[in-house]
Amino acid sequence: MRPATRSFPADFLWGSATAGHQVEGNNWNSDCWALEHARPSIFAEPSGDAVDQWNRFDDDMAILAAIGLKAYRFGIEWARIEPKEGVFARSALDHYQRCIDACHQRGITPVVTFHHFTLPLWLARAGGMTNDRFPALFARYCDRVTRHLRGLVIVCSMNEMNMPLIIRDVALGLLTGDAGAERQRAAEAALGGPITGNFLFTPPEALFGNGLSAHAAGRDAIKSVRPELQVGITLSLQDEQAEPGAESVRDARLAAMVDPFLDRVAGDDFIGVQTYTRTTSRVDGTHGPRPGEPVTVMGYEDRPDALAAVCRYVWQRTNTPIIVTENGFSGDDDARRGAFVTESLDALQVAIGDGVDVRGYFYWSLLDNYQWMAGYGPKFGIIGVDRATQTRQIKPSALAYSAIARAGGFVDPTLADVPLLRTATPAGLG
Repeated sequence: MRPATRSFPADFLWGSATAGHQVEGNNWNSDCWALEHARPSIFAEPSGDAVDQWNRFDDDMAILAAIGLKAYRFGIEWARIEPKEGVFARSALDHYQRCIDACHQRGITPVVTFHHFTLPLWLARAGGMTNDRFPALFARYCDRVTRHLRGLVIVCSMNEMNMPLIIRDVALGLLTGDAGAERQRAAEAALGGPITGNFLFTPPEALFGNGLSAHAAGRDAIKSVRPELQVGITLSLQDEQAEPGAESVRDARLAAMVDPFLDRVAGDDFIGVQTYTRTTSRVDGTHGPRPGEPVTVMGYEDRPDALAAVCRYVWQRTNTPIIVTENGFSGDDDARRGAFVTESLDALQVAIGDGVDVRGYFYWSLLDNYQWMAGYGPKFGIIGVDRATQTRQIKPSALAYSAIARAGGFVDPTLADVPLLRTATPAGLG
């Protein structure tokens, strides 16, 4: 039986997260904007005004503070800050300064992501991460931003560096056959360069080479200006399991898409863990949800305890502090969303009690927003948005999360008699 009061560390960061392109709107100088407007497009629909956070940032921080959260992870857009190579827009930098100020004015810790999938169109046309100048260009951008912005506290250099590997089969599938070839021609015409200049289509060798080198160069540039800042990278990590006899399949997935990244960033100030689900490797070489398990509208398994399992694995392999920079539920069932948050945090608190060094949790997403190639269909937000009016609506799931965040843990005495619904694997992703 667990104690009735189970607390997280006193300085634990309770927050929510978004990405610039997904919420700001009209990021027209970026590669994703170009790809969204190609015809035919690999994107379901254009982002357009998104949820207009470019103009509503302060109002959104008022909502975040009102529901009791004390941290916000958001992205700054390289495409806005350096619209042409070597030309930095002070107006964009000043805008992001106002965003940071809006956080501090409400006692909110800003966690700023410098690169969240999108690139300036000029850089994508030059090959993106496949260009050997990419690490130096990213370091210059990081240096300029860090010198300009006051009040930075925690910085994520890049978001989900390993994502192109995880979605590679799906992404390449969009480009196969006659229809795929037509989409690729349209995409490359819109970009004015190869599709591999877009981050989501970056080939593996560029990720392991220029990508990870850019993280290191960016981190060092930030630290050279502000050595006190906490700097890390975020990775997309699933709870990798195996059916009997498929352990080698699972281990090959870890070796290809997870472990090399963890090994390269071990020793950073933190690793950003971004976990939504569990996937199970099969003896036939495939992987996916286990038969009979519930799945979300994204098609992956509804598995809240995956987060704790992943954090155990990351801590065991790297001995590096962890911030959960993304975790959430997609779907219209907001009652399930609230339960998902509660169950995820329940299992995470047990892992922390076992010695896993997790320093914060950021629910994805604060707002229902633009979900890249899937468009506006999937709903992750604890705040709903009527995009016709841009009106925000606090969902019950926000209040469920708020209750835990305000209390700093679980204080309902009835929890003492309730076992974990799904026990996280003690040894991690084994």
